[in-house]
This record gives sequence, structure tokens and C-alpha cells, in this order.
Amino acid sequence: MGLFSDKSCRVDLAYCRDINYVYNAVGYAAQMCGFKIESADSRNYTINLRKSISLFTWGERVYIAMGVIPDGRTGVTIVSQPNLGTEIGARKQNQKNVEMLVNMINQYM
Repeated sequence: MGLFSDKSCRVDLAYCRDINYVYNAVGYAAQMCGFKIESADSRNYTINLRKSISLFTWGERVYIAMGVIPDGRTGVTIVSQPNLGTEIGARKQNQKNVEMLVNMINQYM
């Protein structure tokens, strides 16, 4: 098993926007998608989110890290992991939540 378990979902994005703009857009998009911001660090450009228990899962945690990549764009890495590692359908639901978050972020870019 590598850095991420098979139940996690990872997405890497890049935007031609200032990192501070992207950071604010990601935080706003997360709230619009129903995530609760557990912590946000504007110095390191990281945001940790939580999604509550639903009919399908015991919830999930989402870790977002941003940075300027060599070509000058802002890179965004989103990693979603289920709260409970034994959930059978968690990955599919988490992927849907991440897709919804990415779509909302894209609307602000």
C-alpha cells in the first residue's frame, strides 16, 4: 500500500490564478458544497474539511494543499478519505463529493 489507501480519492489541479485567490475560492466552494472547515492555514495554503455522516457513509475528511508549481500556476491537491476505513461504498460517495467540490471550484476560476 502506498501513501494513500485504496479507499482514498486524490485529485491534482492547476489554475492560472494567484494562490491567494485560489485559496479563498477553494474555501468558499467547500462551504457551498456542505463541507465543514476544520482548519485553514493561509500561510501554508492548506485547508482540512469534514463531511458529516450520511445515509451512505460515516463521513469523510478532505485535505487540500496548494502551492505555486514551476510553470507559475497554482497547484491544488485534494485528498479525500473516509472516516471509517471499513466502509464498502465510501470511495464512490467520496469521489462524488470531490467531483462536486472540483466543479464548484472551477466555477470560481
